[in-house]
Amino acid sequence: MTKFTFYLVFLSLILTPVVRSENKVDSIKTKQIKEITVLAEIPKNLSFPTAIVNAVTLENSSYITAADALQNETGISIARDGIWSTSINVRGFGEQRILEMMDGDRIQTATEHSGPMSTIDLNSLEKIEVIKGAGSVLYGTGAMGGVVNFVTKTPQYTEQNAWSGNVGTEFNTVNSLWGTYGNMQLTTKQWYVGLNGSFRTAQNTMTPGGVLPNSQLHDASWGVKAGVKYTENQEFKANYQHFKGWDIGIPGGRAFPATAVARYTEVARDQLVGEYIISEVNDYLSSINIKAYTQSIERDVELTHLTNPITHLLDPTLRLLPGSLNTTSGAKVTTNWDFDNENTLILGAEGWVRDAKTMRFTEKNFADTMLVVTADLPTPNARMYDVGIFAHYSWKIVPNKLTMNTGLRFDYIQIANDTAYYPLYKFTMKNGKQTYDENLVRSVMYAASINENINYAAHIDMVYNLTKAQQLTLTLSNSYRSPSIEELFKNINLGGNIHQGNPDLKPEQGLFSNLNYTLLGSNFSFKTDVYANYLTNLIQEVQTSASSNVFVNQNISKAMFLGAEMEVKWLLSKQLDFVANASYTNARDIDSKTYLPQIPPLHGFATINYNNKSFGTAVSSLWAARQANVASTETPTDGYVIFNFDIHSPKISLQKSFLQMYAGVNNILNTAYYNHLSSTRGVVKLEPGRNIYVKAKLGW
Repeated sequence: MTKFTFYLVFLSLILTPVVRSENKVDSIKTKQIKEITVLAEIPKNLSFPTAIVNAVTLENSSYITAADALQNETGISIARDGIWSTSINVRGFGEQRILEMMDGDRIQTATEHSGPMSTIDLNSLEKIEVIKGAGSVLYGTGAMGGVVNFVTKTPQYTEQNAWSGNVGTEFNTVNSLWGTYGNMQLTTKQWYVGLNGSFRTAQNTMTPGGVLPNSQLHDASWGVKAGVKYTENQEFKANYQHFKGWDIGIPGGRAFPATAVARYTEVARDQLVGEYIISEVNDYLSSINIKAYTQSIERDVELTHLTNPITHLLDPTLRLLPGSLNTTSGAKVTTNWDFDNENTLILGAEGWVRDAKTMRFTEKNFADTMLVVTADLPTPNARMYDVGIFAHYSWKIVPNKLTMNTGLRFDYIQIANDTAYYPLYKFTMKNGKQTYDENLVRSVMYAASINENINYAAHIDMVYNLTKAQQLTLTLSNSYRSPSIEELFKNINLGGNIHQGNPDLKPEQGLFSNLNYTLLGSNFSFKTDVYANYLTNLIQEVQTSASSNVFVNQNISKAMFLGAEMEVKWLLSKQLDFVANASYTNARDIDSKTYLPQIPPLHGFATINYNNKSFGTAVSSLWAARQANVASTETPTDGYVIFNFDIHSPKISLQKSFLQMYAGVNNILNTAYYNHLSSTRGVVKLEPGRNIYVKAKLGW
């Protein structure tokens, strides 16, 4: 087959409807990008619109969660279920369509209020990488609208035995948050060990309208990374990360009634990874990466109700206790081939399994003499199996002028679920004696089943250098997303709206296109993207009737996402620079000619940075226009502008160590504003008010 024929066939695959399947869930991960190195193991074989937040940016500001750190990036918005439980929206795609990863390993947990992005210690990160757009060709299902990868700091081998590290502390006035952290590295020529740890505690958050009750948080984490070189071309790496949170308030969330008081009694994430790398295998095979990992997220929630919303008095007679344990384990083999300077290829295979377990207890107390406990399953116990193969090829057609990158991925997915009964069981506690209800009538919410499907994703991009400073990139992709376990089988009834799954859901399918123009000058850079994404079988919650409180997942036959982004960086002098961006997305259900929910308004960010030998400062603004193009279940939100100020010192030498200080003010004017993606989700309305923060870091 000639190269021309091959690319015609490949292009036809991209423009063909994408998934063949019955039902299903999240899938795989791989690698590649243009400006990104999702984990230093990923060559640049595919071009995607990306955003990167580095460690310096994380240090120079005050962020509570990773979503806070990303909201200033082009095309990215934040959504809240509280102060701690946050997520992001990328070009109109919410958390269900964004794959979150930790060092390249997928973070899988129940949807709604699970806060996976909040289980990340920001002080342990080297950077946060975001792919904006169809990432299925890289990572399989779950990455339909984008990918977020958190890359932790990795020590480097040193010629001489060495050790280094830092400790730090921070304080925020808006919620009396106090935190401390530490990092340490021991390095030699043949091995290294890195340690990290953190602790934070915070009270309720102040808004311009007053205190936001039940918005406290407490969390801690620790981790260890190690590496050893057996020979010059063989290396083994190991990584373990542990996170734990407790007594974390969830003051929002559309699944909770307005009188509910919900909190995480405990959230825990554990990640264990082993990786073996062989480099320079022969003249063509540059490296082989073999990786195995397991990652689990456990969460327990306590839900009580208010007898008096004004005094915030709790109802002692009723308590709901939902919880879940999600474990994802997998292995991946990636080979990198360099045939010559113009042709490179990545071939690989990956398999993983997600095991999801949930339980919910409803406790009713009767005059402190009898306790009745009813147990049921928010989702049935289920397992998702995924096996995938992938190939990514890069061809420099005209060196330094025209490059074509292509990618193709196939996945086999199977979902097996147990029968879900409602209720599961019921017992009474009286005078210390537990009695089960043997006459309990149970109904089958979801019958046991096994569903299988084969999915594929394809990608092609053309990168053309107009001049040494100007570049055009056209990307075309198709992408897919199998329905998640929760979308298929959920049964969420917490005393407010009822949210139910749908086992008959079809996989989402999409055609994605992006045209990028980049100008890179010595003092000025400009980047703009225009994109159009056409989706079929988009999964959305639909209210069963105008008067009903029941919401069921349904497939929307056709949906169109159109948008544009712009980003400017201007070095005004050696000490002064200006950065600004703006993003817009319009998303509609084509058949019903209605707007889709949870679409961010026109929004942007601007900052002026001044740095000299004595200090560095930044004055920034975050703004959003009025969002009137809303779904029928949403309320329009007005626009806003907030201003922030940050200042930091240089590294102050203390003989063999150094000290660095940071301070600033967020929301300087204490502006009362509504984030559209947050205010539509529950009782959380006003965003945090004025916050004064101070941070200090001692390093050596």
